[in-house]
Amino acid sequence: MVDAILGEFLQSGPGIHVGTCNEQLRPCGFRATGAKVEDDGRLPTYQDKFSTEVTSREPRLDMLRRLCLPMMVALVASCGSGRSPSPTAPSSSGIDSAPAGTLTFRTSPIDPAAIRWITPLGNLNPPGHTTPTDHIYFYFANPDAGESFAARRTDFFAPGDGTVTTVFGGVGQETKLFIRQTSTFTYYLDHLILSAPLTRGSTVTAGQRLGTTGDAYAIDLGVRNEGLTLNLLVPRHYPADTIHTDAPLKYFDEPLRSELYARVRTLGPNLDGRIDFDVAGRLSGNWFLGDTAAASFAYDTYDQSRVFISLGLGSVVGVFTIAPGDPPPVDVSKESGRILYRLDRAVNVPGRFPPPGPAAFLLVEMVDDSHLKLQAFAATAVPDGFTDRAALLTR
Repeated sequence: MVDAILGEFLQSGPGIHVGTCNEQLRPCGFRATGAKVEDDGRLPTYQDKFSTEVTSREPRLDMLRRLCLPMMVALVASCGSGRSPSPTAPSSSGIDSAPAGTLTFRTSPIDPAAIRWITPLGNLNPPGHTTPTDHIYFYFANPDAGESFAARRTDFFAPGDGTVTTVFGGVGQETKLFIRQTSTFTYYLDHLILSAPLTRGSTVTAGQRLGTTGDAYAIDLGVRNEGLTLNLLVPRHYPADTIHTDAPLKYFDEPLRSELYARVRTLGPNLDGRIDFDVAGRLSGNWFLGDTAAASFAYDTYDQSRVFISLGLGSVVGVFTIAPGDPPPVDVSKESGRILYRLDRAVNVPGRFPPPGPAAFLLVEMVDDSHLKLQAFAATAVPDGFTDRAALLTR
């Protein structure tokens, strides 16, 4: 359905993809053309109905999860590029009656000496992560320095005790693992290659070696806290892991907590990051085309004062900054009328700067508090208004 209406989203023309350079997790590939998805071993590409192609090095599983979002519950195994759920073991008391209490992490998931940096909550990397990420990244290989994730592969440990509730993957393959520790706290790990079988009901202990890092430059750590509900205006668009996202690092025991916070790559002051930028009646936050994330107006995880715009569909895909003097999205409302943003390539690698000149132009207009008219244009000419290809997005 999304492919059928992409023509209404963006002006046709040369495909543009811009990602935040240091957040490209791994060079893996699939090709999506219409409803067909095929693994061809090359860089991932998305080809819309105008045959304009965009590229990204987003991890295959995460990208497919987003592209398959409307079918996620029913088809998550098939969207996992070979990572299928483990057989369901008999229900265990560890899952059904987890103790009350808070989350405790006692071990880093990878050796702190192997950590290049930690990216906090809220990274943007469309189309797989058009909206801010609900997990943090522990980078152990630096793609911008030409490092190989295979050469720097390292042991992967359980950071905390708990009982396995879900396994996507298995021994010897890329795996995502969910572990419940208390009645309200579950944590999950991704880009892990298991060295021994784990199924629903298996117990793990902090410091237990689970395997090695996978085919990515970083590993993921996420926390679901059912006692916390984020300010996301239309909850039905998000999985529970996102609605109840919590910041993982604060749950590590000292002195490890301070050691890990010191590795977070940000100018601060918020070392945990943030993912909920929705503001009722304002442009700020996430916007959807049907059930698919189309755009997010958020902030950089490195320079938290810098507006980032993430576009996830059509011929202009990527993460962009806005020009000096352009209004912050939190200040844009229905009363603002039509707003033209000049989009510059977003780079959040310290010491690296984007090429000169705009990458694209973006016209937006809030129709009402929950509907947004949006159209992106290539940077060949300043647009003077919307065309009939403008999209109507919703919260």
